[in-house]
Amino acid sequence: MSIYSELRIERIVQPNILACAPDTPIAEAAQRMNEARCSSILVMEAGKAAGIWTERDTLSIDFSDPKALQRPISAVMRAPVKTLHYQCTLGEAAIRFREQGVRHFLVVDDAGDHVGMVTQTDVVNNQGIEYYVLLREVSTILNSAPMTIPGTLSLNDAARRMHEMRQDALVVVGKDGKLGILTERDVLRFISGDRVPHDGSVWDAASKPLITVAANSSLYHARNTFAEKHIRHLGVTAENGDLLGLVAYSDILEGIEYAYVHELQSALREREETLNLSNRRLRLAERVFDTTFEGIMVTDANSIIEFVNPAFTKITGYELDEVVGRKPSVLSSGRHDQAFYREMQAGLVANGCWQGEIWNRRKGGEIYPEWLSMSTVRDKEGEITNYVAIFSDITERKASEEHVHHLAHHDALTNLPNRMLLLERLGHALVHAHRKGSLVVVMFLDLDRFKIINDTLGHAVGDQLLKTIAGRLSECVREDDTVARLGGDEFVIILEHVASIQNVTGVAQKLVHALERPVVLDHQEMFVTTSIGISVYPYDGDSADILIKHADTAMYRAKERGRNNYQFFTADMNARAFERLTMENSLRHALERDEFLLYYQPQVDAKTRRITGMEALLRWQHPDSGLVSPAQFIPLAEENGLIVPIGEWALRAACFQNKAWQDAGLPRLHVAVNLSARQFKQPGLVKMVNQALEDSELESRYLELEITESIAMEHADGTVATLHELKAMGVKISMDDFGTGYSSLSYLRRFPIDTLKIDQSFIQNLAPDSTDDAIAAAITTMARSMKMKVVTEGVETKEQMSFLRNHDRDGVQGFYFSQPLPAEDFRVLLERDLPFDLEE
Repeated sequence: MSIYSELRIERIVQPNILACAPDTPIAEAAQRMNEARCSSILVMEAGKAAGIWTERDTLSIDFSDPKALQRPISAVMRAPVKTLHYQCTLGEAAIRFREQGVRHFLVVDDAGDHVGMVTQTDVVNNQGIEYYVLLREVSTILNSAPMTIPGTLSLNDAARRMHEMRQDALVVVGKDGKLGILTERDVLRFISGDRVPHDGSVWDAASKPLITVAANSSLYHARNTFAEKHIRHLGVTAENGDLLGLVAYSDILEGIEYAYVHELQSALREREETLNLSNRRLRLAERVFDTTFEGIMVTDANSIIEFVNPAFTKITGYELDEVVGRKPSVLSSGRHDQAFYREMQAGLVANGCWQGEIWNRRKGGEIYPEWLSMSTVRDKEGEITNYVAIFSDITERKASEEHVHHLAHHDALTNLPNRMLLLERLGHALVHAHRKGSLVVVMFLDLDRFKIINDTLGHAVGDQLLKTIAGRLSECVREDDTVARLGGDEFVIILEHVASIQNVTGVAQKLVHALERPVVLDHQEMFVTTSIGISVYPYDGDSADILIKHADTAMYRAKERGRNNYQFFTADMNARAFERLTMENSLRHALERDEFLLYYQPQVDAKTRRITGMEALLRWQHPDSGLVSPAQFIPLAEENGLIVPIGEWALRAACFQNKAWQDAGLPRLHVAVNLSARQFKQPGLVKMVNQALEDSELESRYLELEITESIAMEHADGTVATLHELKAMGVKISMDDFGTGYSSLSYLRRFPIDTLKIDQSFIQNLAPDSTDDAIAAAITTMARSMKMKVVTEGVETKEQMSFLRNHDRDGVQGFYFSQPLPAEDFRVLLERDLPFDLEE
């Protein structure tokens, strides 16, 4: 006798299906399931199964939402509903439950109509006694130690823990050491009263006591205990009474599947041995024929089916008596034309065999892919007597291939098309547009200041932000359009079948507005905008590469125009791009040609109006263009890495100049030098600073290094270590542009900062009771509590200076006192050594 039952599902199916409409609230569905003692409810719409909701799904409800139980069942149901054919056997059903990872199957007939429901419990309860004789003790299916939780834990936390650990039951330990159990059904029973488990202990909701059996009990006894107690979990105890673990119906089902597969694998080995002994002849031994996983169909010389094996029935759904006497066209999917079948027949005639991929149709109407091998069988006279077809269902293999193809053509983070797929789709779009005489639009998007968020809050938050942005972009375009991610924070959108440029403007405005909305991640509200460049086929190019390049150029123009806007490509933008390239080439030679110089701006005591220090500011004296603004070449130097040697030059030049002034008898003041993000990341930074001080013989206390908030917060732990090394040398540290980034106060306490420089944006509109003044005052109070000085930047007017003095600020800096000056002009200020005499 076989160890697995050949009983068919139609004999054990539960015909009464608990069902509800898609708009049924979750609480009502749970109540109906609880009253019916049913572990699932089918969601029906227009007479068809739209989805299913089970006890397991209760664990995925967001219980932190007070309105969670009033959401419609359609929002949380699983779809599509997994089905089993009513002729399926118990052994086959056991494998399907395991493969699909579900506990419920909707049973259907040949026409696809609903027959009823079948569960894992039904399979276990109807398993033959021979299975339990083979696996005699409960210990043979015990897999792991029990997972316990204290009874004082809240039910909300317990449900979340079950969901996270993918457990359908947890052992609950009471205050007195007694044991209970929390199952998915207990959670369902609790919420069936329209209650969200915000509070209350899990002990109150658990089933008590935990019903147990000894590890050496028979498996048959365990199954009977399940049935008698109407439970799905049993505790398993050792001889001393200690709890060893839990066993469930699913554990018995896994054993059934193992036994079933073991027997089929044994049969397969027998088939292979028979094949080897018979030198791979087509006429297989009867047992091999019956037990192979491949479907086999034998026809006569006129292609009339004579015989099929059980695997044929399992794959196609057709029984032997339903296909004998018919032609193989009964399986035709309609996907292949006559030329395909003629080629197949020609291969059989010419070579005696044919193999390839083909799409066929199951009895239930489902179309599936199979790998088919066909051979001709001839008699001694060479006349064809039969055709033999051997095939296997390759649905899973095709799905895997499609998955690999998807990964190769899509961005792993956002699931948007990647560069490869973008170029492929854009190429197709251009061919179609050329044929139809239509427009194709390419939009190149770059997020504004995304790097600040990414560096400050971390890459995990940055990745979540990118996924949110990707979703918003996709919502703004049509289904036929393409949204792709090139990498980093760069996206490209392809708009096809565009009627007019006016339509493009509307889409661009929609994209800008969509990204202006704040994004909330981890309770942190953040804002990100986008700069968009637009190119149009055929006006701006006739190839994918050129259109993307021109859109990229237009995007940089949008950045220059202040960000958070869109720009169409124009011919003069190419000239601007060429100018940028020319500047980069000149910048690479500027250091060796000694074209850089330093300007100095005084830092002034707000009360005495005397110079207390100076900031060294880099300038580039281009031989042809004259004095180049730092706003033009500093970002370029940051981008291409030239800022590292340029920054080292600036640091050394500032140290040598300050030492020269001191040796000339001028006041001994500190000089502040800015460190770029790239400089700060260099592993030899501390050594480089120390070398500059040694070579110039400048005392370290007269050097101040300025870093920005974004530099400080990027890899904050490493930043703290580097700053402490610099501080140990005697160098002063200041944080520039404070208030514009995303500083963590917990880290700020750890930074050895001497001075905070309040960004000039906070004093542009200073007035009593203004928000900017309140922020500046808060920064000042915080800094002084941390024993830091405060310097306010960007002071330009008498009113601003008066306001700052009245509000007890420390140092100030700005055009109101002096613009940045060349070294020879700044020397004059130092030689005067007098307070600034300014009109108050």
